Amino acid sequence: MKKLFVMTCAVILSFTFFHAVASAQSLAIVDTNIIFEKSDHGKSIIEYFEKLQNDGIKQLEGLETKRKEAEEKKDDKLLQNIESEMQATAYELQTKIQNQQEILFNSVSEKLMQTIDTYRKSHDIDLILHTAEVASYDPKIDITNDIMKEFNNVAFDIQKELKKEEKK
Repeated sequence: MKKLFVMTCAVILSFTFFHAVASAQSLAIVDTNIIFEKSDHGKSIIEYFEKLQNDGIKQLEGLETKRKEAEEKKDDKLLQNIESEMQATAYELQTKIQNQQEILFNSVSEKLMQTIDTYRKSHDIDLILHTAEVASYDPKIDITNDIMKEFNNVAFDIQKELKKEEKK
C-alpha cells in the first residue's frame, strides 16, 4: 500500500512538473560570447585594445633601441635607467590595459544584460538561458543574432565609458 501511494505521488509530481514546464510561455537561448566577439561594440573594444597594445610595443621598442645604444657605449648608469624605464613602462601599460578591460567589460556587460532583458520583455519570453548552461537545444530558440542586432543599436562610446569611470 505504501509503495503504491509513493508511486502514485511520484507520478502526480512528475506530471505536475512536466505540465508546469510545458505550460511555460516561452524559452530562448543566447550566446553572449558570440555577441561580445562579433557585435559592433565587441569589435570596437578589441580594436581599441589592439591599438593600445601596439602603441605600447612601439614605445618599448624605442626604449629597447636606447638600451642597446647605452649598452654599446658601455654607459652602465644610463643602461640601468633605461632598463628601469622599460620595466615601469611595461608595468604601466599592463595595469592600464587591465583596468580599462575591466571598466569596458563591466559597461558592455551591463548594456548587454539590459538589451537581453528588454528583448525578453518585449517578446514575452519567460526565460532566456546562456548556451553554456544548456546541454542540448533546438536552434529555433537561439536568439543570439536577434540580440546582437538590438545590442548594436545601443549607444556605446569607449572614451565616454572610460571618462565616466575616471569621474567616480
